[in-house]
Amino acid sequence: MKRILALIMTLLLAFSMTACGSKSYQITTRSGESYTAKGSPEYDVQTETYKFENEEGKEVILNQEDIEVIKEK
Repeated sequence: MKRILALIMTLLLAFSMTACGSKSYQITTRSGESYTAKGSPEYDVQTETYKFENEEGKEVILNQEDIEVIKEK
């Protein structure tokens, strides 16, 4: 019985930690467009752009100067 309880607790902990790791971000541009990024957008210093994957799984690249706000959902 203790083994089953320990297994259930371990699985619940694993599932709860997985949910914490999958953050999404709302990105709004100066022109009013809105994007949802899966995970944290990556900033490229050389090109001054943010790269991220949107909800549809497509890669999006935006110039830093075009972005008004990036906030965690």
